Amino acid sequence: MRPVLGRIVAITAGLLVTALVAAGVTLAILRFESRTNTQQVNLRTGVTILEDSAIVQAAAKARPAVVSVVTQQLPGVVRGSGYLATTDGYIVTNINVIAGASGMTVLIPGDATAHEARLVDYDCQTAVAVIKIDKVNGLPTLAFADPTALVQGQVVVAVGGPVDGNAISPGYVSAMHRVTSVRDPVNLGRTLQLSDTIVTDAVIDGGTSGGPLLNVGSQVVGIAIESPSTVSGFGLNVADIQDDVQQILTTGQVVVASLGATTSDMTPESAALNSLPEGSQVVSVDRVGAAAAAGLRAGDVITQIDDVRIDPAHPLSLLLRSRFHPNQRVTVSYTRAATSTQAELTLTGQHPSCS
Repeated sequence: MRPVLGRIVAITAGLLVTALVAAGVTLAILRFESRTNTQQVNLRTGVTILEDSAIVQAAAKARPAVVSVVTQQLPGVVRGSGYLATTDGYIVTNINVIAGASGMTVLIPGDATAHEARLVDYDCQTAVAVIKIDKVNGLPTLAFADPTALVQGQVVVAVGGPVDGNAISPGYVSAMHRVTSVRDPVNLGRTLQLSDTIVTDAVIDGGTSGGPLLNVGSQVVGIAIESPSTVSGFGLNVADIQDDVQQILTTGQVVVASLGATTSDMTPESAALNSLPEGSQVVSVDRVGAAAAAGLRAGDVITQIDDVRIDPAHPLSLLLRSRFHPNQRVTVSYTRAATSTQAELTLTGQHPSCS
């Protein structure tokens, strides 16, 4: 009994620390966040939170803000989830939930009304989408967690919408900063490469896909995407999507800084196997654009922009959203045939392409 008791005490202590950190480190990314949803974990002195109860509490707190998204797609009706980001009906989901939809219906927990939804904007390079239902107000919301606080081994819980009974799937963050391929929602038969995804042992099915991945404070650490296997699920990291979501809520569209080139973020393993430096490889260069004018070519590996090195935690696609902006003059460091060099160029702005 002593070894078992010891493990219980260790788990309890670990979860108490996790809950305290979640309570103290809250980043309210969305300016439209509901005041009724404080996104805090309140602990009294001497209270012990077990893992099971932490998961139950996190799911219960989040459920009112997690919706079902039902779409009409060929060959039939497809269901997914999303969550309310604002009190007046802006909903965050992923592009696979809404791709190819001829119509979208949103169901809110505790509301018998089926709400018609419209697409506001999306980003194929991060796989996030924002949709909107109208003539609503005072709805419960969820907020982003601090993206720098997510760690490997952390407890997470995926929550689905009411069509699936607000099903929950608990798990752990088993890996971070992984490059993952998902089906292209626009070009059938093709795939999209997503950088910096979260891998979890929580099973994500079609009904849960698009819903939030939560920490024990009911804060959003990622957006669930249906797993291509039953072994693990994965999610979009808030570090990648929060700037997209903020832009869409503020301006109605996503515009990101662009080099004028298509690039592919490499994993350290693939770089090592191909005897290349860590970074993002240029796949193609626009005929007219900043990269072409600066002399970049397909096959070059971009390793740094200004003083920011490109690595799995800072992929180029993320940096162009969070650290740089259109019309900014930057210095690009790159490697070609084992020779490192630099070029100066001015970033342009564009809507992310699905191609």
